[in-house]
Amino acid sequence: MVFFLSQFALMIVGAVVHILVDRSARRRTTGRVAELVLLWVLVPAGVFGILGGIGHVGPNAAEVAKEIGPDFVPGMFQWELGWNDIAVGILCVLTFLVRNRGGWLDAAVWALAVSYGGDLVGHISQYYIHDNHATNNAWAIPVEIYIVGVAVIAWAIHRKTTPRRESILGPNATRGVEEGVVAPTG
Repeated sequence: MVFFLSQFALMIVGAVVHILVDRSARRRTTGRVAELVLLWVLVPAGVFGILGGIGHVGPNAAEVAKEIGPDFVPGMFQWELGWNDIAVGILCVLTFLVRNRGGWLDAAVWALAVSYGGDLVGHISQYYIHDNHATNNAWAIPVEIYIVGVAVIAWAIHRKTTPRRESILGPNATRGVEEGVVAPTG
């Protein structure tokens, strides 16, 4: 339960504080607020996804499986889920870098939505169909609803309210910096 509640707290508090202290020229515009909310969903979800993935493939995989539900045992499902969580987590964390914002946000949001959305369906079916009320099954449900819902909504708002050039190339586009081009020094 702490694993899931700490994600909520970090995402919400981090976004609010970042919005309040933001010094961007676009601060407090709808597009910028949506971008910051999106980043505060993606990056922590990525970190926790990596940690969860390591739990699924690491030496404590058997304990992690039991915390998901009494009928779960370590197996290929857990191995595959763990590596998926790590891969999606790395993608999400890398959106932290300004140079990765453009198309990386699209990739991260949709990879996260498909992965966590699928997990959500599984957790709900385990809860209602199979009567699995284990803490790490039940508490995953509200977190996955929040993460997928907020990520997709914030992404849509960001894309709708951000100039196309910046939404594709990232924030450096407004500074005249092209991706992959190194500025001359001197």
